Amino acid sequence: MKGVNVSRYDKYNNLSGGFRAPLNAAWNATSGPSGVTDLYRVTGVSTNGSGRLIRATNVLAVAGILIAHGPKNAGDIVDVMTDGEVVELDALDLQANTAPVPGTKYYLDVTAGRLTATAPGTGVNGFYVGQTVEAGRLIVRCQQIQG
Repeated sequence: MKGVNVSRYDKYNNLSGGFRAPLNAAWNATSGPSGVTDLYRVTGVSTNGSGRLIRATNVLAVAGILIAHGPKNAGDIVDVMTDGEVVELDALDLQANTAPVPGTKYYLDVTAGRLTATAPGTGVNGFYVGQTVEAGRLIVRCQQIQG
């Protein structure tokens, strides 16, 4: 997507920073929730009973994050990041649609399908994705938080 800021994996070790798995369904410009694109954005994913990737709907089942660069068909193998760095993170990756701020911790909002700076409340389960060290650079250290 020329001229448009799109999130992408920067530092990623495919041996220890994530895993590969097939998509359960196609991912394209209109397959996200509420008309939000699935492409070029940080999205939390889970695996279903067949070992295929689906959009995360339960924070305790999140396996990692996915950034799809271009349309993908059901069954396509993709890289899921659990540990690494994402660059060019921007407001479209965040649930609040505000620019990322350095030093902010981000969590997955499974309802909106995007990242949020709002930490889970006491006794509430959540999923920590990582922290920004620069406005558009997210250090990913995926971790489930059980309240």
